[in-house]
Amino acid sequence: MVERVRSRRPRSPLLAAFLALAIGTVLSACTAFGGASSPTVGSHSTTAPSPSATASPRTVTAAAIGDSIAIGYGVPASDAWPLLAADRLGWTLNDFAESGAGFTVPGLNTHTFDDQVSAVIRLHPDVVIVGATRNDVSAATPALDRAARAALHRLRDALPHARIIGVSALWGSDPAPAQVPVISRTVREAVLDVGGSWVELGQPFEGHPGLLISDQVHPTVEGQRLIAGAVVRAIDAERSDH
Repeated sequence: MVERVRSRRPRSPLLAAFLALAIGTVLSACTAFGGASSPTVGSHSTTAPSPSATASPRTVTAAAIGDSIAIGYGVPASDAWPLLAADRLGWTLNDFAESGAGFTVPGLNTHTFDDQVSAVIRLHPDVVIVGATRNDVSAATPALDRAARAALHRLRDALPHARIIGVSALWGSDPAPAQVPVISRTVREAVLDVGGSWVELGQPFEGHPGLLISDQVHPTVEGQRLIAGAVVRAIDAERSDH
């Protein structure tokens, strides 16, 4: 299912996809808040080009907002799914995700998703990936709705042309409680409200403990690759629609 909305604000073409992973149907710890070194982009020669010369394409810059799953807790940092997806897409990405963080709760380094939004705004990327999180499971739905909308509207106001991609909340090998799909629906509505797009992953790790580390919450490298592949396929599907 493709979800799109039109916004009065200008923005780049929107991604939209409902995606269930092939195998069926995560908390937080480890952070890269503050980001990596500044992404590099293609440059143009200052000399007059020859007839056959062409300018190098500019590298797409991206940033991720999320929790410990998005930062790759329990696996090498380079195997966090946002970085894997960006690598496959040819983007450079700064991962601002933080263990324990959510829209309504601070993470290990006391930052909420709204604080991550501030860091992303300073970077001014072309694409922003926002991962809904199980860390908001204890929040009342109206409070989550207010926090998500406030953070995402601030992001959109600061980055009117950025592509914003929301990704649904993940749980673990046990069945997700009823509040988890409520979290995803609430964040999805906030993302679509600012002209973003949504990738629905379902619960790919339910009943598949081998894709999770010993805590049965955080994905293994294989599990991280599974998420990355789903997100990349959704983005590729959007590209084929244009």
